[in-house]
Amino acid sequence: MRFNGITIKDLFSYQGEVTFDFNDSNNPISLIIGENGFGKTSFINSVKIALHGVTKDLISMGELVLSKQDYIVGNRNKNFSGVLNRVSKLNGANKASVKIKVDDSGESFYIYREYIVGNNTYNENLSVYDEDDNLIYSDIEAQDFINYKISPTLAKFFFFDGEKIQTIADFSKDEFRQMLEDVLELDIYDQLITDSTSVIKKINKSELDAKLQEYVSQKEKELEEIDLKLGTLSNELEEERLELNQLLTDQKDLDRALSKLKSKHKKPLETAKAELLKYEEEKEEYQRKFKEISYMQLPLLLNKKLKQSVEKDIETNYKGNVTISQNIINLKKKEFLSHIGTEQKESIESIFDKVFNSDENRQSVVFADPEKIEHQYNTFKDVDFPELVNNLIYTKDKIVQTQNEIYHLEQSHQNDQKEYQKEFERVKVLAESIGQRKAKVEALESQIDTLEYEKREVEKEIGRSTIKEYKNSLAKLKVKSLESTIEVAKQMKIKIKEDKKEILESSINVKFNLLKKDGYEADSIQLDNDFNINVYDKDMNPMDILSSSSGQKQIIATALIWGISEYISEDIPMIIDTPLGRLDEKNQSLILNQFYPNASKQVLILPTPSELRHEGFKELQGEISQIFTLANKGSATTMQEKNIAEFFDGRYTK
Repeated sequence: MRFNGITIKDLFSYQGEVTFDFNDSNNPISLIIGENGFGKTSFINSVKIALHGVTKDLISMGELVLSKQDYIVGNRNKNFSGVLNRVSKLNGANKASVKIKVDDSGESFYIYREYIVGNNTYNENLSVYDEDDNLIYSDIEAQDFINYKISPTLAKFFFFDGEKIQTIADFSKDEFRQMLEDVLELDIYDQLITDSTSVIKKINKSELDAKLQEYVSQKEKELEEIDLKLGTLSNELEEERLELNQLLTDQKDLDRALSKLKSKHKKPLETAKAELLKYEEEKEEYQRKFKEISYMQLPLLLNKKLKQSVEKDIETNYKGNVTISQNIINLKKKEFLSHIGTEQKESIESIFDKVFNSDENRQSVVFADPEKIEHQYNTFKDVDFPELVNNLIYTKDKIVQTQNEIYHLEQSHQNDQKEYQKEFERVKVLAESIGQRKAKVEALESQIDTLEYEKREVEKEIGRSTIKEYKNSLAKLKVKSLESTIEVAKQMKIKIKEDKKEILESSINVKFNLLKKDGYEADSIQLDNDFNINVYDKDMNPMDILSSSSGQKQIIATALIWGISEYISEDIPMIIDTPLGRLDEKNQSLILNQFYPNASKQVLILPTPSELRHEGFKELQGEISQIFTLANKGSATTMQEKNIAEFFDGRYTK
């Protein structure tokens, strides 16, 4: 399938009629270049509207959600002017339209959708014509025909914004699973189950007696109410889980940022405090030595004559002697008694003689031998007292210096904490919000479990009230056959999902390996039996998609789109707005060289001029069939086709 031409008239930013004629070149890529606000989004939204009208993804604009009427007609209170071009509306126009010429394997037709806008009212017309302008289908039949060619689900995989493509990786499990099931045509089994269930209900109503019919109808109504509540609660639960996951991601990011803040000063503070402790221990040791030495050496250090006298005494009387001679003892006795008062001399002299001249070991002075006296003096003499004093002063200085360092580090930490005060407060708020969300999720899960139990009980009651009470055995047979059909459909769906999952998963990973850069942590994408996306690293450890960067999500989503589009072998044009999205330089090169030339037989890329600066576009030149440039003056987009060679000539030269 190819789009041969797209004509937009008075729709969004396009004033008047603007036609893009696409040639039948074998080169797959057409560039439609424009600054932001020049009409690229209007172009892709016009295509979406032509094919499927105003869909949910169009009326949801971030926090703003419009009704279909607001989207088409406009709503001043919501600051949205509607689909009709603003300038055209001022000039009196009341119609906006888009026409797409399609060539589908030799079958040519064109799709035409228009909106006739009045005062808070609108009419919508959809038609499909053949190449001779003969009407083929209109309205509902036309939409069915278009959906058969390009389903709304497929459109999500083929028409997208490169900057927002990563949201595919953020899809809730149910949404993405449903998309894949629709693309893989597994919905026919769901339809078979729904239809069979509907026939069973009809049989119940026609074959049962009046009272039993009334009872079954009442139970079926209960079942519908339970299903409605389950649907509401399931949607609410999914929203709460998404909000909870986002809060947990925010908490993780905030914890990571604050942990860096804590570690910024933690290690230097620990090092400084350890050094302070070491210096204080050294100081205590130096002080102890200083006191010891001061008691013994200080008199000698302060009195040189005394020191010389002591050294002479040791040299003369003790050095080299085995024992202390009696005359030395007498001499010391005399010197000692000269310092004693007269009234005490006699008693002290008697004690001195008993101690120093006694033969009894228990009274002898064993420490007063020449070797001990000489060793004791040499021990004191070998200590470098000036060095000890210097070490003590140095240690005290280092203590003061380290204390100042600790003070400044603590001050810096306090200043950083003040700077990040809002973040610290946010930690508390996040924790409270997470607690509230978790409680709500648990409450919703509990309500859903209760409702699912009630549903099973009601279904059992309906079964008991129908099968057991049938008067007509043929009716029983019909119901049993339909129930068997439902069971077979469920089993077939499971089996086909398993078979298709393996092939689809392989296709996605081939593309993922082509797109991911070297050193990328994620190694493979896997789909479980419910088609939920799971990403693993090289060691098969699961990775959290929600906490991945936007660029990483874009690569994952692009691999999913490419793998799915190749698997289903649908020859559908692909349209990409803002192609480089939020990718880094390396991934931009990979996606330009690998994905876009091979994404489809017709690829319409809508880059900004700044994106064209990437040299990957120069390498794409041989794949480009046409170049269109957009300009805009006051809500009036115009288009001009450019010569490819002239456009690229000199653009990438330095």
